[in-house]
Amino acid sequence: MKKLFTVAILAGSVLPMAQGSLFNLKSMVEGITGRNAIRTFVGYGCYCGLGGRGLPMDGVDWCCHAHDCCYQKLFDLGCHPYMDHYEYTIENNTIVCSELNQTECDQQTCECDKNISQCFQKQAYNEEYRNYLNIYCQGSTPNCSIYEPPPEEIACRHISPTSAVPP
Repeated sequence: MKKLFTVAILAGSVLPMAQGSLFNLKSMVEGITGRNAIRTFVGYGCYCGLGGRGLPMDGVDWCCHAHDCCYQKLFDLGCHPYMDHYEYTIENNTIVCSELNQTECDQQTCECDKNISQCFQKQAYNEEYRNYLNIYCQGSTPNCSIYEPPPEEIACRHISPTSAVPP
């Protein structure tokens, strides 16, 4: 799942005319955090970028784990969150997914991306976890069931690096 997130982010930066969800995600993250999505978040911790295993390192890494789970839920429902295009705006530093999105998959993909963007915005960024080698990621991989209710209702949850389950 992280591999697709990385590819999607890179595709969004190389192909700015492509209006798929990956470009939407890159633009949304940058619009709400003010940070370059690729340089800042791809390769961060154990879940932001290629691969994903072990216990997330900090709040930012938990954001990525939750996003991976959110997208997995959409794949399980038959959606294509890496390709689905959606409309959104940022109003007063708040992301609003448009009611004009054509399908429920588009809308739910927007909600997943909104959640990770706003989650990033709320978390402290630790340079120590930038370009982190995931060979150092240890511990049990948290199960996505910790994020129940369904993806559209997943909220960013601050998790301490030693906690295996969100509060």
